[in-house]
Amino acid sequence: MGSVSTDVTIDCEGLATREINTRIRAALGEGATELTVLNPAGRHNLAVALDGDPRITFEGTVGYFVGALGMGPNIVVNGNAGWSVGADIMGGGVHVHGNAGSSVAASIRGGLIVVDGDVGARAAIALKGGTVVIGGKAGYMTGFMMQTGTLVIGGDAGDGLGDSMYTGDIFVGGEIASLGADAVVRDPTDEELGRLRELLTSVGHEVERPWKHVTSGGNLWHFEKEKYELWKEAF
Repeated sequence: MGSVSTDVTIDCEGLATREINTRIRAALGEGATELTVLNPAGRHNLAVALDGDPRITFEGTVGYFVGALGMGPNIVVNGNAGWSVGADIMGGGVHVHGNAGSSVAASIRGGLIVVDGDVGARAAIALKGGTVVIGGKAGYMTGFMMQTGTLVIGGDAGDGLGDSMYTGDIFVGGEIASLGADAVVRDPTDEELGRLRELLTSVGHEVERPWKHVTSGGNLWHFEKEKYELWKEAF
Protein backbone atom coordinates (compact mmCIF):
# COMPACT_ATOMS: atom_id res chain seq x y z
CA MET A 1 0.00 0.00 0.00
CA GLY A 2 1.57 3.31 -1.10
CA SER A 3 2.06 6.27 1.17
CA VAL A 4 -0.40 9.17 1.01
CA SER A 5 0.99 12.48 -0.29
CA THR A 6 0.89 15.33 2.19
CA ASP A 7 1.04 17.88 -0.67
CA VAL A 8 -2.02 17.82 -2.94
CA THR A 9 -3.11 19.98 -5.89
CA ILE A 10 -6.79 20.33 -6.85
CA ASP A 11 -7.80 21.96 -10.15
CA CYS A 12 -11.26 23.57 -9.97
CA GLU A 13 -11.65 23.77 -13.74
CA GLY A 14 -15.06 22.33 -14.64
CA LEU A 15 -15.96 21.45 -11.04
CA ALA A 16 -18.95 22.65 -9.02
CA THR A 17 -18.37 24.14 -5.57
CA ARG A 18 -19.65 21.00 -3.83
CA GLU A 19 -17.19 18.82 -5.74
CA ILE A 20 -14.28 21.13 -4.93
CA ASN A 21 -15.08 21.06 -1.22
CA THR A 22 -15.59 17.29 -1.35
CA ARG A 23 -12.12 16.86 -2.85
CA ILE A 24 -10.58 19.20 -0.27
CA ARG A 25 -12.15 17.24 2.58
CA ALA A 26 -11.14 13.92 1.05
CA ALA A 27 -7.52 15.04 0.72
CA LEU A 28 -7.45 16.24 4.32
CA GLY A 29 -9.04 13.00 5.47
CA GLU A 30 -6.22 11.10 3.76
CA GLY A 31 -3.58 13.09 5.62
CA ALA A 32 -2.79 16.00 3.29
CA THR A 33 -1.29 18.99 5.10
CA GLU A 34 -0.56 21.27 2.11
CA LEU A 35 -3.26 21.85 -0.50
CA THR A 36 -2.97 24.04 -3.59
CA VAL A 37 -6.28 24.87 -5.28
CA LEU A 38 -6.05 26.09 -8.86
CA ASN A 39 -8.59 28.10 -10.89
CA PRO A 40 -11.10 28.91 -8.12
CA ALA A 41 -12.62 31.48 -10.53
CA GLY A 42 -14.52 33.43 -7.87
CA ARG A 43 -16.51 30.47 -6.54
CA HIS A 44 -18.23 31.00 -3.20
CA ASN A 45 -18.11 29.03 0.07
CA LEU A 46 -14.76 27.36 -0.52
CA ALA A 47 -12.95 25.56 2.33
CA VAL A 48 -15.67 26.24 4.89
CA ALA A 49 -16.13 24.56 8.31
CA LEU A 50 -12.78 22.76 8.28
CA ASP A 51 -10.74 21.76 11.32
CA GLY A 52 -7.16 20.62 11.82
CA ASP A 53 -4.23 22.81 10.82
CA PRO A 54 -3.56 22.29 7.08
CA ARG A 55 -2.41 25.09 4.81
CA ILE A 56 -4.73 25.64 1.83
CA THR A 57 -3.63 28.01 -0.92
CA PHE A 58 -6.06 29.30 -3.55
CA GLU A 59 -4.29 30.44 -6.70
CA GLY A 60 -6.73 33.06 -7.94
CA THR A 61 -9.74 35.08 -6.85
CA VAL A 62 -12.42 33.51 -4.65
CA GLY A 63 -16.02 34.53 -3.86
CA TYR A 64 -17.75 35.09 -0.56
CA PHE A 65 -17.32 33.16 2.73
CA VAL A 66 -13.90 31.65 1.92
CA GLY A 67 -12.62 29.81 4.98
CA ALA A 68 -15.72 30.67 7.03
CA LEU A 69 -16.50 28.68 10.19
CA GLY A 70 -12.94 27.39 10.28
CA MET A 71 -11.50 25.76 13.38
CA GLY A 72 -7.79 25.73 12.61
CA PRO A 73 -6.80 25.73 8.92
CA ASN A 74 -4.57 28.45 7.53
CA ILE A 75 -5.88 29.64 4.16
CA VAL A 76 -4.05 31.81 1.64
CA VAL A 77 -5.74 33.54 -1.28
CA ASN A 78 -3.42 34.74 -4.02
CA GLY A 79 -6.03 37.06 -5.49
CA ASN A 80 -9.09 39.01 -4.35
CA ALA A 81 -12.01 37.77 -2.26
CA GLY A 82 -15.70 38.52 -1.89
CA TRP A 83 -17.58 39.38 1.28
CA SER A 84 -17.31 37.69 4.70
CA VAL A 85 -13.75 36.39 4.42
CA GLY A 86 -13.20 33.97 7.31
CA ALA A 87 -16.55 34.73 8.95
CA ASP A 88 -17.13 33.07 12.34
CA ILE A 89 -13.79 31.27 12.53
CA MET A 90 -12.68 29.87 15.88
CA GLY A 91 -8.98 29.49 15.03
CA GLY A 92 -6.48 29.35 12.21
CA GLY A 93 -6.87 32.15 9.72
CA VAL A 94 -7.15 33.54 6.20
CA HIS A 95 -4.63 35.77 4.39
CA VAL A 96 -5.88 37.50 1.24
CA HIS A 97 -3.11 38.91 -0.94
CA GLY A 98 -5.47 41.36 -2.60
CA ASN A 99 -8.70 43.22 -1.82
CA ALA A 100 -11.86 41.89 -0.18
CA GLY A 101 -15.56 42.77 0.01
CA SER A 102 -17.74 43.69 2.96
CA SER A 103 -17.97 42.00 6.38
CA VAL A 104 -14.42 40.66 6.50
CA ALA A 105 -13.91 38.60 9.68
CA ALA A 106 -17.50 39.02 10.86
CA SER A 107 -18.08 37.55 14.34
CA ILE A 108 -14.78 35.68 14.57
CA ARG A 109 -13.89 34.29 18.00
CA GLY A 110 -10.20 33.60 17.39
CA GLY A 111 -7.54 33.26 14.73
CA LEU A 112 -6.02 35.82 12.36
CA ILE A 113 -7.59 37.39 9.28
CA VAL A 114 -5.32 39.47 7.02
CA VAL A 115 -6.24 41.39 3.87
CA ASP A 116 -3.30 43.12 2.22
CA GLY A 117 -5.42 45.60 0.25
CA ASP A 118 -8.72 47.43 0.78
CA VAL A 119 -11.95 46.03 2.23
CA GLY A 120 -15.61 47.03 2.01
CA ALA A 121 -18.02 48.04 4.74
CA ARG A 122 -18.54 46.42 8.16
CA ALA A 123 -15.24 44.63 8.54
CA ALA A 124 -14.81 42.96 11.95
CA ILE A 125 -18.42 43.52 12.99
CA ALA A 126 -19.38 41.78 16.23
CA LEU A 127 -15.74 40.73 16.68
CA LYS A 128 -15.60 38.33 19.63
CA GLY A 129 -11.86 37.68 19.68
CA GLY A 130 -8.97 37.09 17.34
CA THR A 131 -7.06 39.59 15.23
CA VAL A 132 -7.89 41.36 11.96
CA VAL A 133 -5.30 43.21 9.86
CA ILE A 134 -6.30 45.34 6.88
CA GLY A 135 -3.42 46.80 4.91
CA GLY A 136 -5.41 49.42 3.01
CA LYS A 137 -8.72 51.24 3.48
CA ALA A 138 -11.82 50.02 5.30
CA GLY A 139 -15.42 51.02 4.56
CA TYR A 140 -18.15 52.40 6.79
CA MET A 141 -19.26 50.84 10.09
CA THR A 142 -16.07 48.84 10.45
CA GLY A 143 -15.80 47.42 13.96
CA PHE A 144 -19.54 47.84 14.62
CA MET A 145 -20.53 46.25 17.96
CA MET A 146 -17.02 44.88 18.40
CA GLN A 147 -16.89 42.96 21.68
CA THR A 148 -13.20 42.17 22.05
CA GLY A 149 -10.13 41.44 19.92
CA THR A 150 -7.79 43.56 17.80
CA LEU A 151 -8.45 45.32 14.50
CA VAL A 152 -5.69 47.08 12.55
CA ILE A 153 -6.40 49.33 9.56
CA GLY A 154 -3.29 50.53 7.76
CA GLY A 155 -5.11 53.07 5.58
CA ASP A 156 -8.18 55.28 6.00
CA ALA A 157 -11.36 54.21 7.83
CA GLY A 158 -14.87 55.13 6.68
CA ASP A 159 -17.74 56.64 8.66
CA GLY A 160 -18.98 55.10 11.90
CA LEU A 161 -15.75 53.42 12.94
CA GLY A 162 -16.18 51.38 16.13
CA ASP A 163 -19.85 52.21 16.47
CA SER A 164 -21.27 50.80 19.73
CA MET A 165 -18.13 48.75 20.43
CA TYR A 166 -17.91 47.23 23.91
CA THR A 167 -14.22 46.47 24.34
CA GLY A 168 -11.28 45.68 22.08
CA ASP A 169 -8.70 47.75 20.24
CA ILE A 170 -8.78 49.40 16.83
CA PHE A 171 -5.59 50.88 15.41
CA VAL A 172 -5.78 53.16 12.37
CA GLY A 173 -2.79 54.33 10.35
CA GLY A 174 -4.70 56.72 8.08
CA GLU A 175 -7.56 59.16 8.46
CA ILE A 176 -10.89 58.40 10.18
CA ALA A 177 -13.93 59.78 8.36
CA SER A 178 -15.98 59.70 11.57
CA LEU A 179 -16.25 57.75 14.78
CA GLY A 180 -19.35 55.73 15.63
CA ALA A 181 -21.44 56.07 18.77
CA ASP A 182 -19.34 55.95 21.97
CA ALA A 183 -16.04 55.32 20.17
CA VAL A 184 -13.12 57.44 21.36
CA VAL A 185 -9.65 58.00 19.91
CA ARG A 186 -6.36 58.48 21.70
CA ASP A 187 -2.65 58.04 21.13
CA PRO A 188 -1.38 54.47 21.57
CA THR A 189 1.09 53.74 24.35
CA ASP A 190 4.64 52.59 23.69
CA GLU A 191 3.67 49.10 24.82
CA GLU A 192 0.74 49.02 22.40
CA LEU A 193 2.97 50.25 19.57
CA GLY A 194 5.47 47.51 20.37
CA ARG A 195 2.78 44.81 20.09
CA LEU A 196 1.49 46.43 16.90
CA ARG A 197 4.94 46.41 15.29
CA GLU A 198 5.41 42.75 16.19
CA LEU A 199 2.05 41.81 14.67
CA LEU A 200 2.52 43.77 11.45
CA THR A 201 6.06 42.52 10.93
CA SER A 202 4.82 38.93 11.27
CA VAL A 203 2.33 39.40 8.38
CA GLY A 204 4.62 41.47 6.15
CA HIS A 205 2.82 44.82 6.53
CA GLU A 206 4.15 48.34 6.86
CA VAL A 207 4.82 49.22 10.47
CA GLU A 208 5.63 52.91 10.79
CA ARG A 209 2.49 55.04 10.50
CA PRO A 210 0.89 57.77 12.62
CA TRP A 211 -1.22 55.24 14.50
CA LYS A 212 -4.43 56.21 16.31
CA HIS A 213 -6.00 53.95 18.94
CA VAL A 214 -9.81 53.72 18.99
CA THR A 215 -11.56 52.17 21.98
CA SER A 216 -14.96 52.23 23.66
CA GLY A 217 -15.96 55.17 25.83
CA GLY A 218 -17.95 52.77 28.03
CA ASN A 219 -21.08 54.92 27.98
CA LEU A 220 -23.24 52.22 26.38
CA TRP A 221 -22.32 49.42 28.76
CA HIS A 222 -25.34 50.16 30.96
CA PHE A 223 -28.50 52.05 30.07
CA GLU A 224 -28.87 55.36 31.90
CA LYS A 225 -31.71 57.71 31.16
CA GLU A 226 -29.33 60.66 31.45
CA LYS A 227 -27.56 59.32 28.36
CA TYR A 228 -30.71 58.72 26.37
CA GLU A 229 -29.55 60.84 23.43
CA LEU A 230 -26.39 58.75 23.04
CA TRP A 231 -28.47 55.55 23.07
CA LYS A 232 -30.86 57.09 20.56
CA GLU A 233 -27.94 57.90 18.27
CA ALA A 234 -26.59 54.35 18.58
CA PHE A 235 -29.89 52.79 17.53
